[in-house]
Amino acid sequence: MKHIQEPLYQSVNKKRDVIVGINSTFSSETICTSEPILKSAKKQRKRMSRSTNDTTELTRFDSSDSGGVSIGDPTVGSSDSLKLMKRDHFSEYQLRNNTYSLMKTSNSTTSVGTPLKDVEMALDNDNDNYPPSCSSEYYITRKDFGKPEPQLSNVMKEFYWKELVYSKDMKLINESFFNKIKEHVPDCRFLKELFGSLKELTPIHEPLLEALKESMNEADDAKAATVAPVLLATVHNLTQLYQSLVQNFPIYISALDQLYRSRISFRTIMSKFESSKECYIQVNWLLLKILNRLINWQPVLARIIEIQLSEGGNETELTAFRVAMDKIIEFAKKTRATRTSLEEYIHVLQVERDTGLVGVLTHPNRKILRVGFVLRSARRAPCSRIMVLCSDRILFGHRGVNLDGNFFTVHAEFKLKGMMIDEGDTYKVMDGENDVITLHNADISIVFAAPDRASWIEDITEAIKNAARAKIDLPSLVMEKKEENDIDMNKVLLPDESPVSKMSPLQICWYRKCSFGRKDVNKMITNTMCGYLKRKLRNSAGWQDLWVVMCCHTLYFYRSHNDKEPLAHLSLMDYGVGLPNVADNINDHENCFKLFYGSHTYFFRTESYYFFERWVDSMFQAAISRDSLDVVTALALRI
Repeated sequence: MKHIQEPLYQSVNKKRDVIVGINSTFSSETICTSEPILKSAKKQRKRMSRSTNDTTELTRFDSSDSGGVSIGDPTVGSSDSLKLMKRDHFSEYQLRNNTYSLMKTSNSTTSVGTPLKDVEMALDNDNDNYPPSCSSEYYITRKDFGKPEPQLSNVMKEFYWKELVYSKDMKLINESFFNKIKEHVPDCRFLKELFGSLKELTPIHEPLLEALKESMNEADDAKAATVAPVLLATVHNLTQLYQSLVQNFPIYISALDQLYRSRISFRTIMSKFESSKECYIQVNWLLLKILNRLINWQPVLARIIEIQLSEGGNETELTAFRVAMDKIIEFAKKTRATRTSLEEYIHVLQVERDTGLVGVLTHPNRKILRVGFVLRSARRAPCSRIMVLCSDRILFGHRGVNLDGNFFTVHAEFKLKGMMIDEGDTYKVMDGENDVITLHNADISIVFAAPDRASWIEDITEAIKNAARAKIDLPSLVMEKKEENDIDMNKVLLPDESPVSKMSPLQICWYRKCSFGRKDVNKMITNTMCGYLKRKLRNSAGWQDLWVVMCCHTLYFYRSHNDKEPLAHLSLMDYGVGLPNVADNINDHENCFKLFYGSHTYFFRTESYYFFERWVDSMFQAAISRDSLDVVTALALRI
């Protein structure tokens, strides 16, 4: 009989003082969890242990969807040692743990804490998704003053709150939006399939929502028993349906876009619905958020499994959570490429609507790498412009809603093939502006200043290299080019004459003077958070209890989770995240943080340290600010 190898994590002795995994310490909402891998006879793993009395071993596991690395505890170890990991890594991926903290150093090899014997462990660079960067060293050291451990009640509460939001999103699409466009649905076979598939999902999700609601009134030791079997059954019944939905979703989104462009009546109905207060984000992003519902369960399940392992939870409940996680991991792997493409495609559709280049940017071989505000050199004086960096060319546009209703008008384009980039003001034409970039090609030189110059230089340099290797020249985007001073303002309406109720990322970049890249697009849906917060303005006397939903880099404020329409919304792009200082007079409250941009400051309080950390992590990922996290907050969160 052939022997079947069991996953490594099945050999963990939960009754011991186990060194649990560190998945929950990723700051990104898109964290994925320890994926079971089989023991390999070819590669021998090096053991890492804590003491002579504790025979537990740390072993590397690969994460499934975010390219993360987790550490498990399958078998045996040796003497007290300091664990060292080397890894090429982006600087924003910071690891933190309840018992262990990760301290990044560049030249120094000394870690904070008790000096121990160093043992180096090299991690393979095989199938993770970390882009190459400057090499860094990370030290894991034991902390006697660790952060409060997450309680199962807090994690279950987060799970329940997120399911409440998803349930409301599903009702918004299946009822409110469907009732608005139902006259057009019979004429389009793909829309019929879309709404038919979405309505199949609702009754399967309901038992889990009820189980989570029931667990809110139970003791911690009974919560897992209530949720685990229902969760496993729900995941088992949903994975195939969601996988089929993901495969057909590009067709459904294209059908919606085609109806929007071809039928004036459908465009009017959809525009009115998206402008209503009830529809807090655009329909395309709302549909994509529903599609990623299972994916966003992963960080929550990771924390539940971590707590179950550390507390020696019931074997049956732990197995149910693990099997459910394995199914979601497999689903995430199979659909990752399609979901990423959908995020970028929907972003391109939005840029098309903003610029009036409908049907032009959506070329299969063209991608949008970055959009944002720049200050471009002109004959008289530098002019404010929006810049769209595509994979094959650069577009410049000016503000003003034209007669077609577009917020921006593109008036110039330049090919990237054969272009050279120079950091600085080569011709001294920007009147002492900082962050200047100069682009040269055979015919013209382009000089502009960008507030986040480093991001622009990185993306432009990579785009120029790729354009030089391209064998096909894509068609022109702007049919009629105009010079900087040849714009007919008589055919342009100022934004005040045509107000926009919900601004797109490109419009926010214009007002905040920032930019928005592909990596930020990929966080639009995966980085979400919701729950009750206390909010206080700088000049207000008391705190206001609000239900807050974070999605698409924006906070939406409600009186309670039962409200359909938000009271207000706040885009987090270019906002900073920090802790209150002495001048803020918020010294008496724990778990408090603030958001700041210019003269605007908002203070928030959470009910526990767990939610404080979750909110700050999520907002930090959504802020897209050059100085979004101050030093004090970084030290407090140990990142």
